[in-house]
Amino acid sequence: MSQELELEAAVYDGPPIEPDGPYGSKLSELVARVPGPIRSLTAEAGGMSMLLAKVVVSAVRHPRGYWNDVLDEMHFTIRRSWLSIFIALFGFLLALSVPSMQFVALAGVGELYGPLLFVQSTRTFTVWVATLLVAGVIGAAMTAELGSRKVREELDAMEVMGIDPIRTLVVPRIVSVTLITTLLAIPAELITVVSSQFGAWFIGGIPREDFYGYLWTTLSPVELAFLMLNCFLAGLLIGAVCCYKGLAAAGGAMGLGKAVNQAVVIAFVALFVMQLGYNAVILGFFPGLGAFK
Repeated sequence: MSQELELEAAVYDGPPIEPDGPYGSKLSELVARVPGPIRSLTAEAGGMSMLLAKVVVSAVRHPRGYWNDVLDEMHFTIRRSWLSIFIALFGFLLALSVPSMQFVALAGVGELYGPLLFVQSTRTFTVWVATLLVAGVIGAAMTAELGSRKVREELDAMEVMGIDPIRTLVVPRIVSVTLITTLLAIPAELITVVSSQFGAWFIGGIPREDFYGYLWTTLSPVELAFLMLNCFLAGLLIGAVCCYKGLAAAGGAMGLGKAVNQAVVIAFVALFVMQLGYNAVILGFFPGLGAFK
């Protein structure tokens, strides 16, 4: 028997396979042959999906008992970060509107700025900036808080006392960040209107009446509804990524810092991928949203 194992080890040059270990079965053996980065990326994506599924099931099946924590979390988060989010939103969107207006003015089609570029900004850049700010400010703080509890073994102590950390800590935070991101769509859209109108007037000399006339003709209530739905899904994604990385933090202060950095980077990349897929699906079902009116 030992000679057979030695012969298999001589032929197989991958990770060691134990007969009764984690890679003992045929399927597990195939998983063991997958390159490490791909395997870890897939495992993390699956863990985030499972965490989000647990949160949704817990919040829907038992919709009571966590709303006070959600309101407290929202109040604390908004009070701590509303000014930075507002300044960053206005600065980024103004930085977009001015060069965009310069481009269309040089092309001689400045009157198309309102009905075309503004709608595209609403569909993509407004959501992108708002969700990135939420991930960078709120998501990082959420990961650091949960990760510090994990490093101090508070989560293990809660489980020993019969308290579910998912229900107690994760559900209120994911619900709060989702509601904040959804509600942020309204002021983000207003800031987009103001910054775009300023760029159209300051650079292109477009009168305010013409800008808003084009705007309300093109921007429909369906666009606004899909904007809020986009922010809602982005909030769920940010909450799942940041909470998962916080719960998986290990290795003391250095590991906690790495978890926070990884959470923000993964959230940025995941939001970019989600935006591409979301807009492709929405325009596929409603192609009239992108039409010029």
